[in-house]
Amino acid sequence: MSLIITIGRQFGSGGRDVGEKVAEYFNIPFYDEELVELAAQKSNISKEALKEVDEHATNSFLYSLASGNYSMRGINAPIYYEMPINDKLFIAQADVIKEVAKRGSCVIVGRCADYALADWNDCFSIFVHADLDWRINRIASKHGKTPKEAKDMITKTDKSRASYYNYYTNKKWGAARSYNLCIDSGKLGIDYATEAIIESIKIFDRTKISK
Repeated sequence: MSLIITIGRQFGSGGRDVGEKVAEYFNIPFYDEELVELAAQKSNISKEALKEVDEHATNSFLYSLASGNYSMRGINAPIYYEMPINDKLFIAQADVIKEVAKRGSCVIVGRCADYALADWNDCFSIFVHADLDWRINRIASKHGKTPKEAKDMITKTDKSRASYYNYYTNKKWGAARSYNLCIDSGKLGIDYATEAIIESIKIFDRTKISK
């Protein structure tokens, strides 16, 4: 049986690092920015153009009208070619996410993957978060930023990710009810948060087998 793990994350919480460690432990593929490249190939839009709007919501009125009907139909939806590039990327990535999930077990970071795979029984969704001060210290150290610069980066990135997720999924980014597991990497540290997630995934996998 396949095991599809999706990871949403606050900026600076180490969600990507956790995802890589989980993928390494289970020896399964890991997808993050690679999804943009795959979406570019699928949509015939340049990778550079798509990276500019990655995980950024649009204010598209056209998409608002169609979101309930077309978002999960993929790039073959009649309205697709009239949409802004943000919406095209979201739909192309949703198609790509389903395609990589069909290939077998994997870890997917961000891009509303939990929403794209909402109907998949093999999908286990996780959200990684941490206290703001902990994230500020981590980002400042990692990127050589001042605490103020790090805080600005975190605030802007989290706002963008929240807007993107809330807009395209009609759920709330970071809310516990939107995921199967939420975990505080600041309290546990990256390594122990990863360990806790791995143990939770093992339990989830056992419950699938027993059903």
